[in-house]
Formats: sequence, structure tokens, C-alpha cells
Amino acid sequence: MTRTLRSEWTKALTQRGTLVAAAAMVVLMVGMTAWFASESETDATLGGGNDDVVQMGLAGIVFAQLAVVVAGASLITSEFGSGMIRTTLTATQGRLRVLLSKAIVLTVVVFPLALAASALAFVITQSLLHDRGYVAPAYPPVEITDPAAARAVVGTALLLTAYALIALGIGTILRHSGATIAAGAGLLFLPFLFVGGLPEHVAVRVMQFTPLAGMAVQATTGRMLSAFDGGHGEMPIGPWQGLGVAFAWALGLLALGFLALRYRDA
Repeated sequence: MTRTLRSEWTKALTQRGTLVAAAAMVVLMVGMTAWFASESETDATLGGGNDDVVQMGLAGIVFAQLAVVVAGASLITSEFGSGMIRTTLTATQGRLRVLLSKAIVLTVVVFPLALAASALAFVITQSLLHDRGYVAPAYPPVEITDPAAARAVVGTALLLTAYALIALGIGTILRHSGATIAAGAGLLFLPFLFVGGLPEHVAVRVMQFTPLAGMAVQATTGRMLSAFDGGHGEMPIGPWQGLGVAFAWALGLLALGFLALRYRDA
């Protein structure tokens, strides 16, 4: 296993698509969160402000998730495209070992970068939100060390990692970069776009059972990002349960990917 991990790590460091996408994730997470904060404002001066300033400090995930889809897809589909996957599977005893090594390497690449990007985005954005009127008593200052904020920051990094693993699973099944990116982006991004326009009972199920459920890990007031919730109010799932749903999707798609890898010719 150690030898396979070392091999996959070396390949990951030479995969331009994976590395560029990982860097783009950082830029999008920090840049788009800062832009979102700079465009936000409130005139609330007393208690009862209902915007979630913690989640607003991590809003860039909406765009960063598209970058991690590319990162996860590139790690596997590039080998199918070049034919190198045949060499990999011939040199390694056990196809499960190959896929598991890729998942571990992808996690090691994405999670630390996502954590650093989330922390930086949060710290920068709180200052911007203060300048836009998010001040006490309506909005008391929030520090990254506050339990709810720390959970949201770490949870965001874990959620981006789950999304990257989802793309890895899809890529192992579809074996084509374009198809994988389209399928992954659709699975993750379309619920954001349409949940606000869905009937209440349908929107609740979408927020509970799709990877969108993972967004609950960011919420400290119970709401999804107000720009997308369409007035549905609180997320109908808890923070860690929602993150668990996202990882369940990742595990399920990786399992299907393994079956495809095992029973289909490379």
C-alpha cells in the first residue's frame, strides 16, 4: 500500500489539471467570499439581525466547489485519457488499492488547502462585513476561535474534500473528463440554483438528501445562504448530519467507481 501511495502522490504532483484546480479552489474561496461580503450590507442597528455572518464569511464555497470537481476528476480521468491507467493497474496488485490510494492522495491535497482558504476567507470577510454595517448589537463580533465559527471553517474544508471525492468517484465511473466535470458540477451546483424555486416539501428533501445537505455545516443560525434558500428558512438537517450526507454520496460513488474499475476493461 505504501508503494502505491507513493506512486499516486508522485502522479498527483505532475497532474497539471489537479494542481491548477486546487489552486483555483483557494482563489475562488477567498476571492468570491470577499466579493460577496463587499456587496452585502445591513441597516440593522438593534438586536435580532438574522443574517448568518459566519456563513457569509464562507460563501465562496459555491464557486470553490466547481474547482474541486475539476481536481477530483482530473486525478483519474487523465489516466483514462492517456491510457496510463492500464500501466497503473498492471503494476499494482488490486484495483481497490489504486482507487483507495487516489482517494487518500486527493484528500491530502485538498483538505489542507481548503482549510487554509476557508480560514483566510473567514478572517478577511469579518472585517469587510464590519465595514458594511454588520456591527453590534445587531451583529456581535465573531472570532474564528468561537466554537460555531471553528466548526463552520473546518466543516467547509471537509465539505470541499467530500465534493472532490464525489468527483473522483464519478470520474472512475464515466472515465471522461468533460462528462465527469459536467455531471459533478450538475450534482453539486444545480441544487443551489433551483432549490429556492421548488415547492416547500420538495426543497426540504433536496436539502436533506443531496450533497447540498453538507452546507448545513456552515450554518450557525440554521439557514442556508439566504441568496439561495428562496425563503425556505432553516436547513432541515443538522450540521454534522448534513456533512455526513455529503460523505455518504462520496463513499457511494467511490464504491460504484470501484465496481466499474473491477468489472470493466481499462
